[in-house]
Amino acid sequence: MLFNIFLVVFSFISSVVTRPYLPDKIPMHWNLAGEIDSYASKNYGIFYLPLMMLAMLILFELSPKLDPKKENYKIFKKEWLIIKTGILTLFAYLQGTIIYLALNPDKDVRPLIFIGLGSLFVLIGNYLSKIRQNYFIGVKLPWTLADGDNWNKSHRLASWTFVLAGLVILLEAVIVFYPGLVIGTSLFFAIVSPIVYSYYLFKKKSH
Repeated sequence: MLFNIFLVVFSFISSVVTRPYLPDKIPMHWNLAGEIDSYASKNYGIFYLPLMMLAMLILFELSPKLDPKKENYKIFKKEWLIIKTGILTLFAYLQGTIIYLALNPDKDVRPLIFIGLGSLFVLIGNYLSKIRQNYFIGVKLPWTLADGDNWNKSHRLASWTFVLAGLVILLEAVIVFYPGLVIGTSLFFAIVSPIVYSYYLFKKKSH
């Protein structure tokens, strides 16, 4: 928890410290070719991600208290903390990436983004199988939330698909080969496969 607070505070401090050195307009979004297609004023853009991180930090702390299955959070307390930290670390990394690219606009953003995204998918994949039923994170479907065995089996598969997708995205950071098709397919596979499998288990049990 303290490290997560540190990440948020550090992101705000980095924004304040680097703000005087940034151009009036900073890049905020890139297309799949690595070209900038959206700018924002530095006063808005430099604080956008830190504010999002602050909102997520609050939401992360409230979610176990609001979740109807809040008792289950005690079972995966360590995994939940690691996933929260991983997500906030990604946003802090993206904040640093935006600052770096605002000062070095000729650099290719794609390898930097792919490293961050791929690392997060590998991290989450390593812990998804240990997540227990909740309404906040995971494959949250009527049949997984109603059946603990379905939930556990679906998340064991999701662990593998997330890790595989993450490794593919990390590879894209090195070769940058048709990133739209490769990453889009990887994300679709990672997310949809556990959903289809969970429905298959549900229908199989229903008959």
